[in-house]
Amino acid sequence: MSPRRQFAFAGFGILCALGTVEAAFWVRDDGAFPHLNVYAPDEALGTRLLPGTSQRVAFGGNPTSSVRINAQGFRGADWGPPAKGEIVVVGDSQVFGLGVEENQALPAMLAEVTGRPVMNAGVPTYGPQEYLAVVERLLVERKPSAVVVVVNLANDLFERDRPNRDRHKVWDGWAVRSETMPEAVLEFPGRRLLFRESHFVHAARRWLYTHEDDADLGVPSEGGLADLLPVAPAAGEGPMVQAQEQGSLDAALAGVTGITEATPDNPSSVAARVQQAAQDRLYLERDLFHMLKQVDDTWTYDDIVGVEAVRAQNRPGDIVYEREAEGARGVTVTAELLKRAVQLRKTAVSSLREWVKAHPDHDRAEDARELLAEWDAKKATLDSLATSLDGGGVVDSPLVGFVRELKTLCEGAGAELIVVALPLDVQVSSAEFEKYGRLAEDMTATRVLLDELVGSSRRAGVRAVDLTSALAAAEPGAFLNADLHMSPTGTKSAAAAIARTLDEPKPAAAPGTGFPEGRSRLPTVAEMALAPEITVKGSSRNRCSTRQLREWLVVECAALWQGSQRGAQSVPRVHVEAAPLETAWSLSYDATTVMMPLLAGREARVQLAWPKRSLAEVVEGDDPPWVSGRRETLVVRWEGDKARVGFEPLSTPFTADVHAYPEHPDCFADSYAESWYNVARGCAETYEACGDAQVCATGSGVRPPVCEEGTAAVGSSGWCFALCDAETPCAEGVCTPWQGAGVCL
Repeated sequence: MSPRRQFAFAGFGILCALGTVEAAFWVRDDGAFPHLNVYAPDEALGTRLLPGTSQRVAFGGNPTSSVRINAQGFRGADWGPPAKGEIVVVGDSQVFGLGVEENQALPAMLAEVTGRPVMNAGVPTYGPQEYLAVVERLLVERKPSAVVVVVNLANDLFERDRPNRDRHKVWDGWAVRSETMPEAVLEFPGRRLLFRESHFVHAARRWLYTHEDDADLGVPSEGGLADLLPVAPAAGEGPMVQAQEQGSLDAALAGVTGITEATPDNPSSVAARVQQAAQDRLYLERDLFHMLKQVDDTWTYDDIVGVEAVRAQNRPGDIVYEREAEGARGVTVTAELLKRAVQLRKTAVSSLREWVKAHPDHDRAEDARELLAEWDAKKATLDSLATSLDGGGVVDSPLVGFVRELKTLCEGAGAELIVVALPLDVQVSSAEFEKYGRLAEDMTATRVLLDELVGSSRRAGVRAVDLTSALAAAEPGAFLNADLHMSPTGTKSAAAAIARTLDEPKPAAAPGTGFPEGRSRLPTVAEMALAPEITVKGSSRNRCSTRQLREWLVVECAALWQGSQRGAQSVPRVHVEAAPLETAWSLSYDATTVMMPLLAGREARVQLAWPKRSLAEVVEGDDPPWVSGRRETLVVRWEGDKARVGFEPLSTPFTADVHAYPEHPDCFADSYAESWYNVARGCAETYEACGDAQVCATGSGVRPPVCEEGTAAVGSSGWCFALCDAETPCAEGVCTPWQGAGVCL
């Protein structure tokens, strides 16, 4: 046999042997790889799915699933033309459906539940910045009626300010974390086909790669605790920012208030000072966290992940190693980060104090002491303004800006936005720790991060749902084995919860802070005393003095008759017939005060009746008959841009409005001239102590109420009023524009 033929037979034998080996490994692996290898690099998004590719995937002992990428660059069959009622679902590998079949992924389940066309626009490795890009693209291409964005708590909170192009690179079709990518790759013909398709090469690669530490602590590009800290106000938000950046709380407060005492030209600014001080606290908390990050290695993983990154450089661990979370850090590490972040929010100051005490000679100890001294000084200022700022405050999610940007995009294209908060598996059930070889831990406290996301979304006027309850009801079995991705049981339960949210009314957006042009806070007693008196027809016969301060009409009517008790007088009772909901009134032993905003074109009628009983007798529970005594109606009519105010005799029956809170029946028995009875909404429900409820009822903002969902502490008093828009009409009052939203006033 000639040498040429010998060489050909030898080559043929080698190819047959290699083919046999490859077939054996293919059968062993069921033709599947543990990770996706259908990626191409993308300059803007870091990675993208390569159209026309397909693959089988299996990991963690879960069944093998098939993946195909359509012409649009997403999972599934090619999309047809846009359809009526179409829904686009955007997210990462949880939306993509990693580990389950195409028809078992969340979008397919949602289509089955709703009967509507649903597009799967989930791309593994993507985060908030990439979601925005995908939504912007598909709003133009598909013009969907609804966009569902699934926020994965496993990584999206950490990736808010970290674009995917900095987090992932593409290596032979596999997406790997940036720190594991080699600086250069030896190119040769067929390399990508060999390294993407060969199960033998994949097995050899796995054998050659020795994973030194199965803990998988992660790499810096995945983020850490600092990404979960409270969000400080963005630059340029309000007059406090410039002063705050100069490091002066006093200057910041002066920039807002301008004065220390109320005058007719400068209204009281207690509420503005409270708001200012609360914003200052956010800045200071951010400084405290940054200081902790710099000086105390025990509270951050940065020192650990730095070692991991060096060790992982130029090693294909993200390609060959079967770890949970699609080649990212371990779920239990992320769970620990969430727990520590929530704990640090509560203990940042004490943690820094402990560090300073333990490291008095550290080169940053003096900086830390100065920061703590500043905290103590500002905390004293906060306490002097209000003793319970934390109790009445609203904490926004770190992703609130992302949600608002999504809403703007969707509204501009005529699409509805639904935000879905997807928890970690171990947040849903502590039993999920077992599959990671860990003892169960209580993750309940970390659910506040989900609450903040849902709350922030709803306050922005966006429908939102937390999937924790739905997935908990599907346990055990809502998640895959040894992995955090949802199982078919989990995706079905999640789809049902999202479908219910799609059918809910869209929440009305909550307004921003401050006052619209022409509106101001309720006048204080001191301000009312300085207000000029105006002429009102009928005020003299009713022993009423009438004043106007800014847009506020203030009418004070004295008692007219003696009561049955010696020396006691009977003051008029009030019934608001038709007036802005901010119309307020108060009772004392010798007068009744009514205050209402004069709103252009808004007519008003407020009834007053002077009974032949004293206020003391009325408070004791023996309400007088209203068939006798003087009865008048305070009327506001508009002639062009002029308000005409006057009293008219009342001939119809009169029923007085309730003058005290049911929760505090004796709270206003004594004279309390600054407490307003009829519109101090939410005050009694918020404060158990009568004194605190009374302070809340002044409308000063020092004791703001906590408002139930669908309402917000807005208006001139900061009391709880219903939110409204075109889809949420007012049950009472008029839907009034207020700082970017609608309020029933």
